[in-house]
Amino acid sequence: MSDVVFEDVSKRFDGQYAVKDLNLTIPDGEFVVLVGPSGSGKSTTLRMLAGLDDITSGKLYIGERVVNNVAPKDRDIAMVFQSYALYPHMSLYDNMAFGLTLKKVPKDEIRRRVQEAASILGIEDLLDRKPRALSGGQRQRVALGRAIVRDPEVFLLDEPLSNLDAKLRVQTRAEITKLHQRLGTTFVYVTHDQTEAMTMASRIAVLDQGVLQQLGTPQELYDHPTNVFVAGFIGSPAINFFEGTVVEAQEGLVLESQSMRLPIPADKARPLQGHKGKKILFGMRPENVHDPAFRPSDIQAAPVKATVDVTELMGNEVFLHMLVDGRPLLARVDPRTDARTDHEVEIVFDMGRMYAFDPETQSAITTAG
Repeated sequence: MSDVVFEDVSKRFDGQYAVKDLNLTIPDGEFVVLVGPSGSGKSTTLRMLAGLDDITSGKLYIGERVVNNVAPKDRDIAMVFQSYALYPHMSLYDNMAFGLTLKKVPKDEIRRRVQEAASILGIEDLLDRKPRALSGGQRQRVALGRAIVRDPEVFLLDEPLSNLDAKLRVQTRAEITKLHQRLGTTFVYVTHDQTEAMTMASRIAVLDQGVLQQLGTPQELYDHPTNVFVAGFIGSPAINFFEGTVVEAQEGLVLESQSMRLPIPADKARPLQGHKGKKILFGMRPENVHDPAFRPSDIQAAPVKATVDVTELMGNEVFLHMLVDGRPLLARVDPRTDARTDHEVEIVFDMGRMYAFDPETQSAITTAG
């Protein structure tokens, strides 16, 4: 088993950076998710690790070995792609065994590995079938099984769930997480879906425009985003942002933003002392915006007047799309709310969970944790 280390790794296409000066260490056995929007460099990072894209500069280690110039077949990695890429004329058994057959692994060993992988994935009764006889979820399990039988040092997964429907995505997500726990092997997983990242990862690496923005556990990134980009990308639905001014008042620091006048809690006020009289970017997650009738008793509540634009009943909660001074605000509230479209309502912010960012540098000043 081996650590994976990117040391000042860059990749340029036609003079443009796809990945720039990436420093990232993935300890042996960790499940790391690379997440970011299209063009962020996450798939290029995975392809460099797989050996499918050359590295422009820097060093890439798997264990103690620099693998910059090592062929993909000699890196002891296995990759699962978005497309299943199964051979349609072969049975599932033969699809899973094919790579081992090419390596001239003894037949008894191939049988043992395929049967073990099929048992792990719950497809042992399907091995005689052809891919066309399977559902999308079953085909994805075969693709995973084909990787498992190789017993690699590192599993690479490139958006493997994007071809599945919503229900299958949730199910397969859980299966991949259990698979990682069972195998204890390093997993590097690429997705644009931050929900996948939050639910599966040991740690998440957030990339934007080829630059690593932040690396941390899902909870660290949610509570302590290092900048506006990470705060906006992590969390579903996305965080609300408002521009406001920090003002010294008789009761302490307050945030003024058009009609809103929000008291800043003492623990949040300390890092904001140097921003008195200046504008900041204020963040409040939808789950920290409450209907006053159903608010938690222990929050630091600040009332805000809003007009309801759209309501979305989700069963266990309601999404309220509102306008505050003409600016959009989204809240996740108790389904018993009386809020109705076109009504003016009072909602409360939990100021103990506020975020503040410098509008020029985009860096965090204070976060929710």
